[in-house]
Amino acid sequence: MLNDVMIKTLPVPASGVAQHPDGKIPGFGVRVTSSGVKTFYLKYRHGGQYARLNLGRYPTTTLAKARAKAHAALAGLAEGLDPRGEERAQAEDLSFAAILDAFLENYCRHHNRASTAAETERLLRVYFLPEWKNRRVTDIAKADVAAALQPIMKRKAPSAARHAFAAIRKLFNWCVEQGLVEDSPCRTMKPPVKAASRDRVLTDDELALVWRTSIEQGDTFGIIVRLLALTAQRRGEVCGMAWNELDLVQGIWTIPGSRTKNHRAHALPLTPATVEILKFLPRFEDSPLVFPARGNLEQAYTGYSKGKRMLDKAIDKKRRRKAVAAGGKPEDVADIDWTLHDLRRTAATGMAKLAVPPHVIERILNHATGTFGGVAGVYNRFQYLPEMREGLQLWEAHLLKTVAAASELDRVAPELDEEAERRLAAAGGNKRLASKRGGRKSRTQPAGASRRGRPKV
Repeated sequence: MLNDVMIKTLPVPASGVAQHPDGKIPGFGVRVTSSGVKTFYLKYRHGGQYARLNLGRYPTTTLAKARAKAHAALAGLAEGLDPRGEERAQAEDLSFAAILDAFLENYCRHHNRASTAAETERLLRVYFLPEWKNRRVTDIAKADVAAALQPIMKRKAPSAARHAFAAIRKLFNWCVEQGLVEDSPCRTMKPPVKAASRDRVLTDDELALVWRTSIEQGDTFGIIVRLLALTAQRRGEVCGMAWNELDLVQGIWTIPGSRTKNHRAHALPLTPATVEILKFLPRFEDSPLVFPARGNLEQAYTGYSKGKRMLDKAIDKKRRRKAVAAGGKPEDVADIDWTLHDLRRTAATGMAKLAVPPHVIERILNHATGTFGGVAGVYNRFQYLPEMREGLQLWEAHLLKTVAAASELDRVAPELDEEAERRLAAAGGNKRLASKRGGRKSRTQPAGASRRGRPKV
């Protein structure tokens, strides 16, 4: 027979769920999951079918209270009533849409940084909610998760698939802990791809192409890309930038610890080009954010997946056009394999080549290891600002010089002849980006400002 001492010392299974019958009340017992969650249950038979009733989690629900619930359920069963009748009446509460809202509110909002919670919400709403909105979480199986990830892999986005899987696995683990499902459909699944350690650094030509194309795109994402290249900070830190973090007069950006990976406040000098970009951005009256999400001014920008696809498409068209001008075939031009985080690594590598000391680069990157680990990191938080500024300005000068040199080469490049235009059109790359946009104003262009007056940085 179960008692409190026994329940407290029940072993946690390495995987799956272990059941421990009471021995006193028929069908009554406690289940222990591999995450250590203990839940009282009652197994019974009604209408010729076996069922199980969840009686609450231990120790929130005491053994005495669980036994009382079991006795009441068995009494109703003796009168022909299904103990799960009330539970079935609330079946809509187990819809994926309802569970998603509860997961975001009760778990992500309290256990994750704002940027992490926003990204988790985006992944779940984009990749799972449309197909599973009205499905009960108890009916979602391993095959359903695999089917949801398949289209992401087909469009050659392994990183997105891996992050989407991590998000849905986290949601179902929470469901198990809350006693909403017996087991997670993701428990025995492996991630779609392994997280590869990248050492990709963009060449000067690639970096110049990314920079110039981001300007031509004329959108918020293009501005974010240029700030990532100039500051060497993380995507979430730039996208979540708030106006009260910026001192554009002194040229300092102070990122609070609540938004950094190592939870330490980070003071970063801003270079002249960075300040020029930020000064030219409009401010939304109802938002503290520099880059608020479209339609939700309280949430940081989350359109980087779509923005990256559009930027890559524009880059691909430019590279194919250049190949044709040189007499090559557009279909032979391979895609550039790069990520937003590669800009951070490229900036760090570039500063190292420019003889910026390693400890200064570490400080710019806000790494908590090495020179800045432990107590020393706390006292060094606002030190090295002059050295950091000098390092970032050296990198900015190199970057802008590279972009200018590439622009000059393009200026003297020959125009395509009729045959080259035909070959490019056959490859699907005959439309110029400028004509495609048709002079549409950028969302980030201040009211009353002309395009001619926009800074080319």
